[in-house]
Amino acid sequence: MTKSAAARRAARVAWGVVACACGGPSGSRPHVPAARATVDVGAGRPPVSAVEREGDGLGGIAIAVDTEGIAPDRGAVVAVALAALVEGRLAARGLGDTSVVGGSTGWRLRALVASPAEAAKLVGAAREAMLAPVTATDEGLAAVTRALAALARHPMADRALADVARCTGQALARGDEAAPTNADLEAWRRAAHGLGRVAIATAGDATFVSAVGAAVARASSWPAGASAVASEWPAADARAVVYDASGEVAPGAARMVVTAYTSSPERAVAAGETLGDTTGALSSRLAALDAPARLRSVVASAHADGGCVAATFDLAAADLKGAGGAARIATAAALARQELGVEVADLTVSPDLRRDLASHALDPRDAAERAAWWSLAGRHAGAEQVRTALAVGVATRRDTPSADAADHAAASNDALAAEIERAAAAWRTPVVEARTRVEAGQAETWVLVASTCGSMPESARDDGTGAAVAVAAATQDDDDDVVLEPFVATDGIGVVAHGPARADELPQAHARRLADLAGRAFAAEPLDADRLARARASLLARSSEADARAMASLGSVLAPGHPTWIAPLGTKAGLAAASDDAVTTRAAAMRAGPLRVAVLANDDAAQANAAVQAVDRWIARTPGEARSCPAPPKLPPVQPGTYAVDLTGKGPSEALLAFPLDAGDDKAHAPAAWIAAALDGAGGLLARALGPSGPGDAAKAGLARSWSASVVGPPHDAALVVRLRSDDASLDAAVAQTRALFDRLRQGALREEDRTRATAAIAKATSLASLDPHARVIRLWRGEGRPAKAPSLDVLRAFAAAALHDDALVIVALRPPRSDDHASKPARRDAGRR
Repeated sequence: MTKSAAARRAARVAWGVVACACGGPSGSRPHVPAARATVDVGAGRPPVSAVEREGDGLGGIAIAVDTEGIAPDRGAVVAVALAALVEGRLAARGLGDTSVVGGSTGWRLRALVASPAEAAKLVGAAREAMLAPVTATDEGLAAVTRALAALARHPMADRALADVARCTGQALARGDEAAPTNADLEAWRRAAHGLGRVAIATAGDATFVSAVGAAVARASSWPAGASAVASEWPAADARAVVYDASGEVAPGAARMVVTAYTSSPERAVAAGETLGDTTGALSSRLAALDAPARLRSVVASAHADGGCVAATFDLAAADLKGAGGAARIATAAALARQELGVEVADLTVSPDLRRDLASHALDPRDAAERAAWWSLAGRHAGAEQVRTALAVGVATRRDTPSADAADHAAASNDALAAEIERAAAAWRTPVVEARTRVEAGQAETWVLVASTCGSMPESARDDGTGAAVAVAAATQDDDDDVVLEPFVATDGIGVVAHGPARADELPQAHARRLADLAGRAFAAEPLDADRLARARASLLARSSEADARAMASLGSVLAPGHPTWIAPLGTKAGLAAASDDAVTTRAAAMRAGPLRVAVLANDDAAQANAAVQAVDRWIARTPGEARSCPAPPKLPPVQPGTYAVDLTGKGPSEALLAFPLDAGDDKAHAPAAWIAAALDGAGGLLARALGPSGPGDAAKAGLARSWSASVVGPPHDAALVVRLRSDDASLDAAVAQTRALFDRLRQGALREEDRTRATAAIAKATSLASLDPHARVIRLWRGEGRPAKAPSLDVLRAFAAAALHDDALVIVALRPPRSDDHASKPARRDAGRR
């Protein structure tokens, strides 16, 4: 999913918007030396901004006017009428090439001029056109009539979208506009065309800029405009607005528009560019839902009292069919509203944004227009905050009876609004279990996200699908600064993300970046065919190795029908048989079940909490859902005996000797671990039984090349397993000697010095593991605290007497095929027994 070019961006330019369909990701623009500056024109005149640039054949002139708060009940009529009035007056003066366009909260003029003299002439003419009173014979009235007729042909889909139009600055008719009288136009003109509501800008070389400034300075002072009126923001708990979108989208489909109002116009406009990335967090979260919401557009705008960004998403009728359609719409709408607010609030904004907007424009008219509009943009009163609003439109299906369509629509809209409130409450409630620890000063932050069900839900029909999900999810190439690794164990399946902070990256932003990648990869991102193929190929190659085949065979014996309870990476047969659909079904089941995140923060608790919240936001949820692992099935009794696996290729023969542990007896795990430590290691019991008898050429070479002992499989199933490797001729003798050792231990041969050595070995292994943050984050995820207290010698002897019975022993022998063995059959039961 390497981010490419502008084809993945859906944002468009509106009033002062930086988000456009012509750039790469936010922050990727090259440095441009041009800068926006204010020209001194004296008191009593509108501010004049200049973008000095050379090389353009023509210069740019722009004038911006703010109409916010002037006759707010008339909507876009005010700005559209005033724009047309000025345009008509300029045309009457022979300046018909000038573009004057009205929006919902203001209008702007833009033009190209060939010389400083033409620029001065246009500025003077525009001043006269803006300040002349409206008369009955005004040459601009015909243009006003035409403009308002054109506005009427572009009505908003529903009056409920009036706030959306104000947010985006788009001029749309409300449907009940009355033609303004000349008195109305004059009142609006006096209120809007005055100091505090007008800004002028120019883009060109120094001579051009000086000419415009001089023209403004020479003219008489301007009257004051109407005092600015703060716009009314939506309430923090504003209820979603639901409307009939028939004619706007296909029958049965839905459209949702989320608006986010922010105190800082820079924040809104910067967010527009980020949100316009269709591979970004917001779009990806919505695309991963059962009813995917597809990004249609993002429009961001700067206003005189803050900023606003509006994101529009469409849901297809096919995804909303049948029962639960309203719930699917509500889930998408609630998620979109929450995420838009978070994305805007968390954004880091460049302090040079205003300057860069004008500097990076290719056309001098764009440069001048942006500079003029941003001269009027200001902050909303009060501290930095974000308020969101939501409008959801649903188109009536064709099969709805026409006789009761109105009543049906009203009832459906009320039900959907209530469903959205329930979904919003669900999204506000965290669903991920969190375990965090601060390790201040560490080089990296670590985030582990995993299903707590582990491999338990898998059977022989789909074994290894969980591992395939984790490996495929970890196959990412979005962020070179993050390492993403699969985590596959019997008690958990997920991904681990870790990496250092970037230069000048704040701790919480660092944690969110890691957590976003981990949460997105494991809990939301669709698993495409390419990544699935690569994951399965990797796991199949591993499953063909001798050790993996032996462990898979052992799993099939110890956990009949559920080999991944012992070998969670899967078996060759299971991985080869599982389809892509089976893997994606397994992914969906893990995402719908209980999930846990562990965070090793390297700064403070706020950083850890930021990571947890970032992961939680990626997890889809529905109101009233219950997340739990399925109950593990009751397994048939283990069938002790010896089972053969053919050794293919070169390499030593191998035997796994396993004593099953009672799955419900957690107290047995600690004694089993201490017995394994007593058996293991260079000076352990296995070394004394199987290793060389002493130094020198005459010494016995030993029955095995290597040996190890460990406890495998908890929590679903567990066993004490000894692994032996030797020449094939010595394997039977090595197994016999090991079984004799087990018999001696069962009869009480374990000594205090063996227990002491095992305790020291476990302590050393624990200390070494504590140096590895990968091991630490897994221990944190599991909730493992200090190592268990060393069992007494009596406890260990009692465990050995109860567990190390020869008639409970399972042996898996990996060796070259013999004439009386067959690859498809287990070896004869009791083979190799004394």
